[in-house]
Amino acid sequence: MISQGAVVNGKRFKSTAKAIALAVGFSASAGTFALAADMPVKAPPPAAAPAPFFFVNDTSVSFTYFFNATDPGVRGSAGTIQGGIPGTQSTISRLSGSVDHFDVWEYGSNIFHIEMNQYGKNDPTNGIAGAAGSTEVVGFGHSTISWNALTHSKMFTNPVFTDLGWSFGGFAAGENDQLAPDDRQIDLGLAINFNLPGVVILNVWAQKEWNHNSFLSCNGQGGAMFACAGAQFSGDREWGWVPKLDLFVSEPLKFITAIPVTFISITDVTFPKGTGVSTANIAATVGPGAPILPFNGNFAQNLANAETKTEIFQDAQLRFDTGKVTMGKPGIWDTYVGYRYWYNKFGTDHSAPLFSALGAQGSSIEKTVYLGTTYHFK
Repeated sequence: MISQGAVVNGKRFKSTAKAIALAVGFSASAGTFALAADMPVKAPPPAAAPAPFFFVNDTSVSFTYFFNATDPGVRGSAGTIQGGIPGTQSTISRLSGSVDHFDVWEYGSNIFHIEMNQYGKNDPTNGIAGAAGSTEVVGFGHSTISWNALTHSKMFTNPVFTDLGWSFGGFAAGENDQLAPDDRQIDLGLAINFNLPGVVILNVWAQKEWNHNSFLSCNGQGGAMFACAGAQFSGDREWGWVPKLDLFVSEPLKFITAIPVTFISITDVTFPKGTGVSTANIAATVGPGAPILPFNGNFAQNLANAETKTEIFQDAQLRFDTGKVTMGKPGIWDTYVGYRYWYNKFGTDHSAPLFSALGAQGSSIEKTVYLGTTYHFK
C-alpha cells in the first residue's frame, strides 16, 4: 500500500507537493511521485540468497511548470503596483523542482519529498512590488503499514479491497512572500486499497495543522500587516483535528500502444477547520489602509475572511514513459501533462470579501495546466 497527500489552509502548501509526489512514488508524479506498479522490479533472488529489505527503492528528481497558479489574497498587478489593484485577480507562474524517495518494504511503504517553488513576479518577495517572485520550500514524508503484512495473512482481502493499513505522515513548508507563512501538519488515519483495476487508494485521515503568517497579526507582532485595536497578536493559527479524504487513482491506458501512458488522478477533500485564532484576535484587526486586506474594522468581514470552508483539490495527469520509447529503458524518464482545479484554496472562502469583489477576486480558486518531467536514478 502507498500513501499520498494533499493541501492546506492559510497559504500553507501551495504546491500540493503531495499530489505531485504521489505520482512519482508510484510512477513519478505531477511533479514528484512514481507509481510502484509501473516501476521495474527485478525478479526475486534465488532461494539461497537473502530477500532484499526494500522490494522497491526509487529516488527521482522532477521539474514542473504551472502556467496559471493563484495565491489567495494576492491582487492583480501586485508585481508592479504595491498591494495590487482592488477587485482584480492575479495569475502566477510557478516553477517547481523536487527530489523524491519512494520505497516498499515487508510491512508497508514510505515516501519522502523535498521541493522548492519559484513564483513569478506577480507574487513578489515580501509583497514588495517590483521584487523578484517569492520562493517556497516544502518537505514531507508519508508512510503506510499493511494489516495483511502485519498479520502475515490475507485477512484484509475481500472482493471490495485488497488490503487495509495505517496511513500517517507530516510536512513543513515556508515562503518569503508578504504573508511569510510557516506551516506544519500531521495526518493520521486509514488507507484502503480497493480491489479495482490499476491502483485505487483512499486515505481517510484526521488532520492537525499549525500555521504562522501575518494574515491576522497586528501591532508589530509576527510581521504584522495591521494596526489593531487593543492587544498584540502574532498571526499564529492552530486548528483542531478535522477529517480529510484523499483518493489516488492510477490506471495504465493499455489501449494506447505507441507509448506507455498512465492516467493519474488525485482528489482531496478537506473539511472546514474554523478560524484557528481567538474571537478577540479577529475583533482586533482593523487594518485601515492595509495593502491587500480590506478589513476596515468590520467584524463580520474579518470573520468571513478568516473562516475556513470545505476545500476541494483535483489533479489529473497523463504520464508518459518517455525513457522506454526514446532509450529502450522503461521507468527511467517520464514526462507528463496535467490539469489542476483547486476550490477554496487552502480552505479560504472564495465568497469572502478578501477573495471576491473587495479584494483579490477569484484568487481562492485555481485552474491551471502544467507540464513536467521526472528522472529516476537507477
